[in-house]
Amino acid sequence: MKVAIIGLGRMGYSMVERLVKNKHEVVAHNRTKEKVDDIAKKGAIPAYSLQEVVDKLDKKKIIWLMLPAGEITDDHIEKLLPMLKTDDIIINGANSYYENAQRQSKLCAKSGVHLFDAGVSGGIHGLERGYALMIGGPKDEFKHIEPFCKTLAPKEGYGYFGESGMGHYVKSVHNIIEYTFMQGLAEGVELLDKKKIDFHKAAKVWQPASIVSSSLLDWMVNAFERPDFKDLSTKIGSVTIEELTKTVESVKAFAPSFQESRKIRLSTPEGKFDLGKKVIAGIRREFGGHAVEKKK
Repeated sequence: MKVAIIGLGRMGYSMVERLVKNKHEVVAHNRTKEKVDDIAKKGAIPAYSLQEVVDKLDKKKIIWLMLPAGEITDDHIEKLLPMLKTDDIIINGANSYYENAQRQSKLCAKSGVHLFDAGVSGGIHGLERGYALMIGGPKDEFKHIEPFCKTLAPKEGYGYFGESGMGHYVKSVHNIIEYTFMQGLAEGVELLDKKKIDFHKAAKVWQPASIVSSSLLDWMVNAFERPDFKDLSTKIGSVTIEELTKTVESVKAFAPSFQESRKIRLSTPEGKFDLGKKVIAGIRREFGGHAVEKKK
């Protein structure tokens, strides 16, 4: 079967490319025509409207949304539902609070449409490395989307986690861990710098065999090797803080490391933990292509 991907941002575009390279038929749509034209040159089937997306799919339609969480994703779901039929599938791949997926699932069910929530991790490196996929939704329908998950993920890199919302819940927990890992790395760099130790050299020594070796450590080393690292601002952009905070609060969890890393991002005064915040901003640029600001 074909699959459609709507949203050709940093991850959506590469997901289409990975699927096409592995012989899937993919209908691709984006609000800007130029990205659709570009991905069509790589083998995707172009679609320039939502109706065209639906028309170019098979009888059982599978549409994967790779859009920002919130109003944009909600709006696309509402526009697609009248175009779809019973047993068609929508996959919400946004970074979103898990209760939103539960609400969207109930809305889709009124039209007989199945909704899956897919937590997607892989950043700008997913085309080569694959994407970790965390899926929630109707178990009986999972078999219809599993072939696409198997192609997008590395071996054993995807999983079905239960009812609607559970894919996004697992992804939120993943992001909470990410926050605390980066905070630990940033604190280590701050401590090394207090003794004027070459933190770049120390990080490279840790890379091959230490117990803190990880992708995040590798990306930290890459960040240090950029000529502009010293010029980065201490501002850390993030659109997930509210979502992750709500996730912790919704289950009344004790997550002090996350709460501390969240507080540092939001309210640490200038002049305190400046190097650590530059480390976090630099790592985020390496794994996700997130924008950084330069100090003034």
